[in-house]
Amino acid sequence: MQDEFKAAARKTAISVAAAACFGLALNYTKSSTAALEFASGYLVEQSLSVDNLFVFIMLFEYFRVPPAFQQRVLSWGIVGAILMRGVMIVAGVAAVKRFRWTSLLFAGILLLSSVKLLMEGDEDEDVGDNLVMRLSRKLVGATTEYDGDRFFTVVDGAKRATPLLLCL
Repeated sequence: MQDEFKAAARKTAISVAAAACFGLALNYTKSSTAALEFASGYLVEQSLSVDNLFVFIMLFEYFRVPPAFQQRVLSWGIVGAILMRGVMIVAGVAAVKRFRWTSLLFAGILLLSSVKLLMEGDEDEDVGDNLVMRLSRKLVGATTEYDGDRFFTVVDGAKRATPLLLCL
């Protein structure tokens, strides 16, 4: 665990140093405005990354995803997020421009999610007992059991979604 932390810290330091060097290069080759715009964009992206990490942790905990399967669902989730980001940006901007109150709605959802995460105890809820799993079982016949790192499994001859797909 200690080695993983050191490796992650080293990669993070290299990434931040490379971004800082790029910003300095922009300052000298283009302008201070270009460097400031890059730095602003970089900080916004880093902030959004931390926000995404918060969501990933919540989802993995909610669906009790075993650590061995988290990398697979995370990789596919990133691909889906890239595709969905464009759609959501367009729809979100349109909604916020048309209905100003949607900003408050989105902020409220984030606030409630963070409060719930902070207030949560350490009790282990069975993955089959949470709301998403109960609805998924009723609507599409999802299974409550993981089948390795598969998104689908076959139960009694029928293809069923696993909790890993629902987490994705």
